Amino acid sequence: MWYDIGQTLTYNCLFNFVIGSRGCGKTYAAKKRAIKLFKDKGYQFVYLRRYKEELDETAESYFNDVILNNEFPDTVIEYRNGCYFVNDQLAGYAMALTKAKDYKSISYPLVYFIIFDEFLIEDNGFARYLKNEVKQFLNFYMSIDRYRGCTVFFLANSVSMINPYTLYFDLQLPYGSNIVRRGDLLLQLVQDEEFIKSRKETRFGKLVEGTDFAEYAIENKFVGDSKAFIMKKSENCRYFFTFVYEGVSYGVWADYNEGRMYVSTDVDPSCNYIYSLTVDDHKPNTMLISQLGRSPFFKPFLNNFKMGNVYFESQKVKSVVYDVLKLIMN
Repeated sequence: MWYDIGQTLTYNCLFNFVIGSRGCGKTYAAKKRAIKLFKDKGYQFVYLRRYKEELDETAESYFNDVILNNEFPDTVIEYRNGCYFVNDQLAGYAMALTKAKDYKSISYPLVYFIIFDEFLIEDNGFARYLKNEVKQFLNFYMSIDRYRGCTVFFLANSVSMINPYTLYFDLQLPYGSNIVRRGDLLLQLVQDEEFIKSRKETRFGKLVEGTDFAEYAIENKFVGDSKAFIMKKSENCRYFFTFVYEGVSYGVWADYNEGRMYVSTDVDPSCNYIYSLTVDDHKPNTMLISQLGRSPFFKPFLNNFKMGNVYFESQKVKSVVYDVLKLIMN
């Protein structure tokens, strides 16, 4: 019924993305693993959050439940000045991804386990992720790991399977499966029917029955993966322009009879109007984002988006375009 970290560890992956119902034991299992690794092998750990403000609110009390349940008898776990101590020995560090540059010049030779808690953002989606967040995390990881092979557990509630990390590593669960491994990457959906049933039968579960909160917190449904504006392009579409984002080309199509625009991975290679959204994507025969204000193509696309006339061929394309538009409109 509770999340079994041992099953995940049998895959022996460096990066483990574990997403599941709130309260199913993901974080608790990872915390126990961190302490056990230190006690058994002397391996240290990192408790990572995205923002320092999040860390300030959670770091000191992070192991309170493990301590309260006496998971490790005759063991004193304490938090002092950004560090965790087990029986007065330095066991781990509390760190924020936004402070990653501060850790570059420091050596952490005993760190072999990293817990990135709540790596998915529940409110306002892509707008609150850091700019180029995945690359920022990879730089942070290199600063800590130094090619030793630190294991990372990315933990989150069921917000959305479409996020900067799954997009960057092109990770998705096959139909009917709750776990997928590709090399040293693992994506797992923790979904136990017995756990869901037991939570539904509680007084609080009955109180929120039928609400979107129950779907998210209890039933493990991905509230961020809305099907709104998901639609295949019509047969009467004409090609409008191409834009490139993080190395991938997307085609914008227009149906003038329906008054709709569509975004698809179906691209017309003969189109001369190609926009690059980042400097890294800027190549010969593309127009950089700075020229969008003068574009007779991108401007009407933005206007149609604001009016709700833009549709996307898949959830993945929708999420990418939302990321792009937030970059442009901010």
